Amino acid sequence: MPMIGIWAFVVYLAIVIVWSSAVKRSMTEAMLLGLLVVSLFNGIGNYAQTLGAAIQDAATQEIFVATMLFVVMAAIMSKTDIIKQLVTILNSLIGRVKGGSAYVSTLGSALFGVISGNSVANAATVGTITIPWMIKSGWSKEMAATINTGNSGSGQSFPASSAMFLMLGLPQVAAAVTIKNFYFAMLTAGLWCVLYRLLIVRYYVGKYHVQAISSDQIEPKGKAFRENWPSLLMFVSIAVPLILTLSPLSSVLEASSFGKKGVKSISIIVWVPILMCIICLIQGRKYLPKSGKGWISLLKETQGNIATVGGIFLFALAGSNVLSKVGFGDDLNALIQNLSLPKAAVVFLIGIVVALVAGPLSGVATTVAMGPVTYSVLTGIGVSPIAAVAAFLIWMSTEGASPPSSSPIFMSCGLAGVEDVQKTFKPLIFHYVIPVVCIGALIALGILPIAK
Repeated sequence: MPMIGIWAFVVYLAIVIVWSSAVKRSMTEAMLLGLLVVSLFNGIGNYAQTLGAAIQDAATQEIFVATMLFVVMAAIMSKTDIIKQLVTILNSLIGRVKGGSAYVSTLGSALFGVISGNSVANAATVGTITIPWMIKSGWSKEMAATINTGNSGSGQSFPASSAMFLMLGLPQVAAAVTIKNFYFAMLTAGLWCVLYRLLIVRYYVGKYHVQAISSDQIEPKGKAFRENWPSLLMFVSIAVPLILTLSPLSSVLEASSFGKKGVKSISIIVWVPILMCIICLIQGRKYLPKSGKGWISLLKETQGNIATVGGIFLFALAGSNVLSKVGFGDDLNALIQNLSLPKAAVVFLIGIVVALVAGPLSGVATTVAMGPVTYSVLTGIGVSPIAAVAAFLIWMSTEGASPPSSSPIFMSCGLAGVEDVQKTFKPLIFHYVIPVVCIGALIALGILPIAK
């Protein structure tokens, strides 16, 4: 059957949308049904093996494990006083600005994105601090999760992402683009996205009438720091993995018996929640249960959220694995190469296709599937090599906010306590995914300048 990968994707997406929106069943059911049906496209004789392998691979992926750790971490943190203390400090600094917590979330995601190069790590690390703060300062849970998810793309749209190095390593790209002549170009492209995200926060502030924190609820800076400084130890959990993997200390460890493999095995998105849990258990021990019965009660309170986030995410990852197996990326490549349209139309069409592919696939998988053909098509119609690579990475960065199976969506909703994940889908699509696709297209067309 020709283009089986394309048909598999269309059917999968249709089932998820219809089952969740028209039939109005849970997203967990929709994802499971989509997985069960799309697995048929790899052959009825291979059905059991395809389904079993997809679920097993999904359950053992680092991203899935990290997501579950962050949900557990959020449950523990909610029982301590740490977040309240941290929010007190943050409010003392910027609480007088309307919607200030969302601006901090946006800028914090940008700064961390330069370091992490990963949308999931970005959503989890920044969201752990800013989502509770946003909710405390007047944002709804759904909007807090939406803004954090929309900002997560900064992890892929700035230099240092794994997808960027993968693109620069492609033979046809390496001949024209190097890290030296591309770094500042990509930095500029990422800043265009950050500027837009700040503007959309301003729009949200006006639309939802988000006010500044009342002055009588804001403690003086000196008092806030003096009484709540232990909460700043939370940042240690972020700093330690970064220092071990990205600072000069990593070179020292690589040269020691620890070795390069040991350094590479340190995962930021896994160790951040583990260290945060340890800090919470120590710092907030007086607020936590003192008996086994108390801990069982705590786990029962959280089991609904764990089951919802875990179920949706597991089936989403498994569906992505099946789509890759049936050749979705290869079929899209062939389809795009056969098109004959005006330059602007081709640019926007490719941007849309990359965003559609990035939704169910990971950033690296999207780069492998779409990177080479996107570069070839764009340069073939007159786009400069540097702009072509920058535009692709911007388009690919939408994977952090693209419903229905983007990892940061479930990460953010889990941290915010949002049970109906679908409430974030519409604003994510229209306020984050589509505008970012347009930014990438305008960069490719030379309308938005980037450093070269």
